[in-house]
Amino acid sequence: MEIIPLHYGAQVGLYDEDAEAHGRTATDYSGQDYDECYDRCEQECGEEAWRIACCSRVGKIALLVMSIVLLYLIISAITPTDSTHKTDLNEPRPGINLTRANQVLTSLCDAYERGDVSGDSCNRLCYDRNWLVTDFYEGHKTVVIVKDGGQTAVYKSSKPFMEEFEEPKDHLTDAQFSDKVVDVVNDELRLGWPKHYSRHLMETVWPTLLRTKGEAMSKADRRSLWALLKQPEFILFRVLPLTRVTPKLIGTCGHMYQTESLVAFKMKGYYTNLKAKILVHVMGTLKLLYEFLDEPLQWCDVRFDNLGLSADYPKRFVLMDGDMVYTKSKLNSLLKGRPCETDDDCKIGDCTARCTANMVCSSRSNGNLEVFCDKLVNKLFANQWSKNNKYLVACRDTGRNITTRLNELRLTWSWNLPDV
Repeated sequence: MEIIPLHYGAQVGLYDEDAEAHGRTATDYSGQDYDECYDRCEQECGEEAWRIACCSRVGKIALLVMSIVLLYLIISAITPTDSTHKTDLNEPRPGINLTRANQVLTSLCDAYERGDVSGDSCNRLCYDRNWLVTDFYEGHKTVVIVKDGGQTAVYKSSKPFMEEFEEPKDHLTDAQFSDKVVDVVNDELRLGWPKHYSRHLMETVWPTLLRTKGEAMSKADRRSLWALLKQPEFILFRVLPLTRVTPKLIGTCGHMYQTESLVAFKMKGYYTNLKAKILVHVMGTLKLLYEFLDEPLQWCDVRFDNLGLSADYPKRFVLMDGDMVYTKSKLNSLLKGRPCETDDDCKIGDCTARCTANMVCSSRSNGNLEVFCDKLVNKLFANQWSKNNKYLVACRDTGRNITTRLNELRLTWSWNLPDV
């Protein structure tokens, strides 16, 4: 059979299996269909241009392209612009209880105007009470986020209202009150702050004293500071800023403390393309936890959701929630000697100890490295790792002693993260 090329208008697939037996080629079929197509176009389209558009392959492609462009223009017209997205950032997060948030702020500012509480953030927070609350959380902690002059202000407290905190004794002298403050801080951090340095500690936890040399604290000052000292996270953030893994404290008002606004890091699928950089940040944070003075900080609530980014702190994550961050001495005081029946009785979050033969808990048995590897690094890299990456080796080479792995990791930190 002679092979005849398809001419203009011929359609692939018109040659059926028994066509050769009937002596018909593809062009016979295509020619018939071509004429039928133009007959239909004369009836349906009318004009010559439309007949060409309807029946020619080029015309059909052109119509398809025009349809796609039109669809794109329609979608563009109804899709919010960048400016709209920026405006949305100033809107409250859907579903938050704005009424409750305003109750918390109103109660605080009412107490401030009555002179019952004080703080260096009160004046700005309570000046006109025209709050733009963008987020509110109430659980193990109360967090109110407001837009203030275009800036994000974050206010936190372990309880929503000042009345829920114990008040200090009225009869205490300034020296006695300072000694009480030292006792509270020492009980929380177990760093053995000496009483004869109480003035320095008071100026650390209540910076207003630096500006009012020689003046005694008012009743409102004492009441506010006492409420703040009942919150472990406040003590950690205020007294140990040299850890460089906690957010800065901007100020306080009554029982609430204002922290710097961080960019919350929430692990998403597409972040795997940045996992090398994320690993560096994770290791920067781990390095600082181990290198804090002679008291390595113990983090017992390790997860990506508790990490934030700050422009002031490169090559590390910042711990957004400090409620389960302890000095080594403090954690051991909570674990060691606790009555137990099994190892499960010797846990505080991710920090574990062993139940000894004496049926009491030991000191912490796992370490930050093991928890970081398990809950952060392994989630990030799954089964992918290279022996050339010392950070991954510290996590994956479990056949070696943990002390050896940590010592090699410290050497890697000194070379790769000397500025952290």
